[in-house]
Amino acid sequence: MHSALGGKKFGGRYTLNEIRGNPSSLDPVRMNSKVEDDIGSNIFDKLVENNSRLELVPELAKSWDISPDGKTYTFHLRTDVLFHDDSCFPGGHGRKLNAKDVKYSFERVCNPSTLTSGYWVFQDIVEGANEYFNGDGAQAGSTVPREVSGFRVVDDSTFVVQLTKPFAPFLEHLTTSFGYITPHEAVEHYGKDFFQHPVGTGAFRFSYWKPDQEILLTRNPNYWEHDSAGNQLPLLDEVKYTLIKDDKTLMQSFLQGSEDEDFTIPTESFQQIVTPEKELTSQYTGKYALQHVSAMNSYFMEFLCSKPPFDNMALRRAMSFAVDRESIVKFVLKSAPHSPAEHGIIPPAFSRYPIDDVHGIAYNLDSARFWLDRAGYPNGHGAPSITLAVYNEPRPMQIAEAVQEMWMKIGLDVQLQIMQSAQLLDGSEDGKLGLWLTRWYADYPEPENFLNLLNGRLIPKQAGLKSYPNSARWNSERFNDLFYQAIGTTDESQRMKLYAGAEDVAAYEAPSIPLFYEEHYRLLQPYVRDNPLDPMNRIDLKYVWLDR
Repeated sequence: MHSALGGKKFGGRYTLNEIRGNPSSLDPVRMNSKVEDDIGSNIFDKLVENNSRLELVPELAKSWDISPDGKTYTFHLRTDVLFHDDSCFPGGHGRKLNAKDVKYSFERVCNPSTLTSGYWVFQDIVEGANEYFNGDGAQAGSTVPREVSGFRVVDDSTFVVQLTKPFAPFLEHLTTSFGYITPHEAVEHYGKDFFQHPVGTGAFRFSYWKPDQEILLTRNPNYWEHDSAGNQLPLLDEVKYTLIKDDKTLMQSFLQGSEDEDFTIPTESFQQIVTPEKELTSQYTGKYALQHVSAMNSYFMEFLCSKPPFDNMALRRAMSFAVDRESIVKFVLKSAPHSPAEHGIIPPAFSRYPIDDVHGIAYNLDSARFWLDRAGYPNGHGAPSITLAVYNEPRPMQIAEAVQEMWMKIGLDVQLQIMQSAQLLDGSEDGKLGLWLTRWYADYPEPENFLNLLNGRLIPKQAGLKSYPNSARWNSERFNDLFYQAIGTTDESQRMKLYAGAEDVAAYEAPSIPLFYEEHYRLLQPYVRDNPLDPMNRIDLKYVWLDR
């Protein structure tokens, strides 16, 4: 390690863990989980990004203009950005980024042949996106659009997006992993293996991926950004993601100094480490740093609403009334979450969202039995056996076992199906699971991101296609109308009221069962600097340095 400007230091390796294990893909168009975005955010850049205060800031686009009618976005790109040095380029030297790369990357998001999970980012929003997505799968002899008409290259440093109508959260959509920019050379060079050979413009280059062990990134020496002191970023030499799946093993590894942070404090150890005032207990004070913040993250269960038995709203409501959320928070999870989910799936971390306008389903066994009778299963008689799919991780397993007992109290036979996270995500999107326990981390700080999970107009019309993000395949025209009215409303206060009205519809019909709103906690080694914890737990390591 050596000195940098502003009293900082260059060098060193930062080690952190991804408890969910292996990512499914590091191809931006197929990233659909937090673990993938945690890694991808350090390999790729976007046109715009959120800073640590979750404010929109320029990244690859140094500035942008929005037309008075809110439908035309003109991005002015940086001209000093290079793709990573990689064998996909002539001589192994990364070339300059230009507007054609942005067009190429965004069109991949709209192309079903890429197995995209991100079409929803542009669906019904960008001119020509729907025609491109649907036309790509058209029969031979039909007219297939060769490009998305709403993506337009003016010159190397000017890129224009034309919307079909005003869409207030559009820039926030571009801060998701589906906004990452990648070169066509890498996709063509690696072919079907591109998902494990990512090439971007980010602060770190992909080095290797050892499944079930670790992923290593190394410093990009050609990165374009400098910090406020004038240092070329990043400051670290390497970033290593370990793939320890047991939170107790991870905690031990952190305490032994093998990890630089621990984002997953084991439930059974939580009260030994964190006081009710959310400070470190005396045993750990001075040895480590504790960060915590109300999270843009909710835990909930989702039903497949398009098929029996969960196309029966009364059954969904009955099961929701039978869940004692307060007991889960207080006794199962030792009061670590922020609060029980008494409203919908949008957490209270969105300070401007009128959460009290959403009337959730509270624990009430009498109501549960009433709705079970309405569903046609009095006292559970004749009810089908229910399977709850759950991640093979400690916390989800603890929750699932508690919920299993709660449903048995109203006469339901419930089995647990334990799966790896990638399998569960695939199964839910493919419509192969009936009920699953999941969580949603905000992709960007706008309630629309959570409500998109319930957007019926995103359900694919063609059979056999993945449904993402609306894996529940719930479709309510009343919800859809309020939701689309909201996203076309630029007045924030009115938009938030419309969002809450839409979520109130969903809260009644119960396509999901909200469980609790999360609080983020993170332990850091005492030498870690400039690594703030935000409500989205974004992993942006380009500013981090080690004061060893």
